[in-house]
Amino acid sequence: MTLEEKIAPLADDWVQRMIDTPGRPGHLKAGEHLTHYLEWGDRSNARVLLLLHGFRGHAHWWDFIAPWFAHDYRVIAMDFAGMGDSSARPKYTRATFVDEVQTVIEMTGSKTVTLAGHSFGGRITVLAAHQYPQLLKRAIVIDSNIGFADQVSRHRFASRAKKVYPDLKTACARFRFIPDEPPVLPRIMQHLAVHSIKHQGDGFVWKYDDALLSNIDWEQVAEGELLKDVQVPLDFIAGEFSAVVPPELAQRIGKAIRHGRGPILIPSAYHHVPVDQPLALVAAMRALLS
Repeated sequence: MTLEEKIAPLADDWVQRMIDTPGRPGHLKAGEHLTHYLEWGDRSNARVLLLLHGFRGHAHWWDFIAPWFAHDYRVIAMDFAGMGDSSARPKYTRATFVDEVQTVIEMTGSKTVTLAGHSFGGRITVLAAHQYPQLLKRAIVIDSNIGFADQVSRHRFASRAKKVYPDLKTACARFRFIPDEPPVLPRIMQHLAVHSIKHQGDGFVWKYDDALLSNIDWEQVAEGELLKDVQVPLDFIAGEFSAVVPPELAQRIGKAIRHGRGPILIPSAYHHVPVDQPLALVAAMRALLS
């Protein structure tokens, strides 16, 4: 062994560190609906960071982000209705998703909540910041296709029956990003896949509710038109190579923000920033929150 090898530090296996720092599972009941969430940090901490995942995602998409903030915040990553381990609804609307966020915020009892949402979760973040500014300290939107009134609305997800896979290994091998993009680190991809699947009958299926694709009222709300009226500080982060937020849209969103900064580009990131470039996203979020 050379002198250099003796004094060189061991490489940090940060992926395994995050996997080995799981969130504590919890459930919150509101009426007949049950919201599942994961939690890191001190439950008594009044500084709360609430994380919102993308469409058909789940709280575990934040497993490589949340632990980095657990020293300074009570970190909560929730599952939206019909996704992850939260219960389904007979009908889905943007309003019900926003109400779920309000319920979790009120559960914390904090008046210093920071809301951060990715993709679909970012759009809900804008709506929640607009509707409930008294509950929030600030907001961060991450690579969300924020709509404006003059844009044609496009729904990216086709409605089709979920396939039943014979075993967990086969199901995990079929896990893909939408939109398609370069693969992330294999252990991260496997971690996401395992938490996206549930046992059903004699096989395995994706956790999300089928009705999300056929029984959802998208209510044509142009979130971009609300940005000028959002009173809490709101920052916008985008992936450099995102197919969901092209550069011209990122610039338009940044210009529409009244109190905040953006677009802040994450180098070499595609749409799924929290798992594609998690360390860069953590650094950007820490800088914005400092």
